[in-house]
Amino acid sequence: MKHKTVWALLAVFLLPMGLAYATLQMGWFTPGVSNKGEWVEGHIGQDRQWRLLLPVSDSCSPCNEGRRLLEQIDLALGRDSQRVEVMQLAASEQLEAGFVYIADPPGTLIMRYPLSDDPEQSLLLGKALLGDLRRLLKLSRAG
Repeated sequence: MKHKTVWALLAVFLLPMGLAYATLQMGWFTPGVSNKGEWVEGHIGQDRQWRLLLPVSDSCSPCNEGRRLLEQIDLALGRDSQRVEVMQLAASEQLEAGFVYIADPPGTLIMRYPLSDDPEQSLLLGKALLGDLRRLLKLSRAG
């Protein structure tokens, strides 16, 4: 009688953990991702605010569209625009031209979004960037 109870308790507690482990290891579960940008790694100088970075170069044709897009995003942020600084800087190895980057106040690059000359693609990019940025600002106390 005692052994049956012990085995039943072990099964109740260990079986779900074993099933969860097997599910993750076998790739049967894919976690939901709500961000639209591409995750990046890197670090730039520390600041007090969140930053939208637009690296430009002479050969960057979608950069003009990027400038206009960032102006519109700054306006769309409303009162949160005080927490975000829009910066244009020269492209480098770490910051590739043709992308818009989001950096947090400690200076960590978080995401990047590819720019496009197509106005329709730029509109979709703006919505995605604004949604991700609003989510980051909502969850962050920094900036």
